[in-house]
Amino acid sequence: MLANETIYDLAVVGAGIAGMVTAVRASELGLRVVVLEKSKEDKYICNTRLTSGVFHCALQSPSLEPQALFEKIMGDTDAFADKGQARTISSNALASIRWLQSLGVRFIKGSQHYYEFILSPPTLFHQNKGWLNKGGDVLLGSLEKKLTKGQGKLLRGHAVLSMKSTRDGLLELDIAPDQQAHRSIHAKNVAIADGGFQSNTTDLQKGISTSPRKVFQRNSRASMGDGMRMAVEMGGSVTSYEHFYGHLLSRDAFTNEHLWPNPWLDAIASAGVLVNERGERIANEGLGGIHLANQVAKLENPLGAYAIADERIWSERGNLNMQGPNPKLIDAGATYFKGHSLTELAQQAGVDAHGLLKTVNDYNKHLETHALSSLKPIRTQDKSPAYPILNQPFYIFPVCAGITYAMGGIQINEHAQVMGPAKVPIQGLFAVGACTGGLEGGPKTGYVGGLIKSVVMGLQAAQFISQHSL
Repeated sequence: MLANETIYDLAVVGAGIAGMVTAVRASELGLRVVVLEKSKEDKYICNTRLTSGVFHCALQSPSLEPQALFEKIMGDTDAFADKGQARTISSNALASIRWLQSLGVRFIKGSQHYYEFILSPPTLFHQNKGWLNKGGDVLLGSLEKKLTKGQGKLLRGHAVLSMKSTRDGLLELDIAPDQQAHRSIHAKNVAIADGGFQSNTTDLQKGISTSPRKVFQRNSRASMGDGMRMAVEMGGSVTSYEHFYGHLLSRDAFTNEHLWPNPWLDAIASAGVLVNERGERIANEGLGGIHLANQVAKLENPLGAYAIADERIWSERGNLNMQGPNPKLIDAGATYFKGHSLTELAQQAGVDAHGLLKTVNDYNKHLETHALSSLKPIRTQDKSPAYPILNQPFYIFPVCAGITYAMGGIQINEHAQVMGPAKVPIQGLFAVGACTGGLEGGPKTGYVGGLIKSVVMGLQAAQFISQHSL
């Protein structure tokens, strides 16, 4: 280390919402901060720019009582969530939004009960570059202005390659500035906020899908797991790789840019049935679209799943929210099959007609006799009511799993400290946002919310660092 080199109080790896919130708050608290973003673009692509902008906590308004939010998190994850993280999120959800508002970030209120805080201007439904100058894009711009007016700076085109501890107790980052020779940055603390590993097919194959290239990248496609790798090299632990936040999309999303990140087919599949090529149900539709997307990804052939619906489901559930497919999916040119005979539709779609008819008839019978619990797989109505498939015309939609971010990742505690194998925090090392694990997942694929956990844990990390920095 050179004698005249700046030693930062905090170096942040990644400039999405989690990293920028951490940096801005740390700067507010008087720390010298640098944010390292590997993309050199002015408006670098990250999931924050692609977000629909809804700040919720386990699909509840952040303004609910903290105990109610905590119980919802624990219930949705079937007690999988780390209680420390769950308490931190539920207790600080509303305060984190108030902090953003204090910076001038604007929100609007939507129609759904948990749409109380939506980034403005809204991007609830968009394709291609529809995010420009909207919610997440405007938010990042506001955070950057706040950071650079304080004691912080954002360096674009600075990829972090590795990290190590130095003899004098600092963390040394090996940086590869765009088209320049490698150099090092030294900091008392480092916060990893690079978005996770969802675009790394090798990591996806460890638990999310045996055929990761058949899972659609409904994200920035920039998160390759570098932060997780560096955390492990520093002695950090990682959580389960098995679950992700995402949605069911038209299979044509792979070839049609107008079919991602929206519309979703979640509401269609969760109201009707989701089957494989043999016409057999593959999961409990009542657990909702995020759970179903995970189950599709785990199929031997993730491109062999179909949502089955009738006219009532299509008309009532298809436009349930802004991301719904009716009529946006059809307008965008997606493949679907519609007609008065399920047998003919199955043949057109490439689904075994005999198997599909048996599945639909069994499903309708069990629904009529209030015996859904005896279906295999079991059918509950936790997050979606079950509709009979009776009203012509019928629909078959070829679907795929679209991954937004992995729920597993770097193990942290309630202060966002990276934890070692013995559950001992690693000195000076933090992680925030979608690169972390331990809060979401479990057997029900419980989803808490990427935006809220990024902001809350970013604020927590900054506060802890300011109080305990060397």
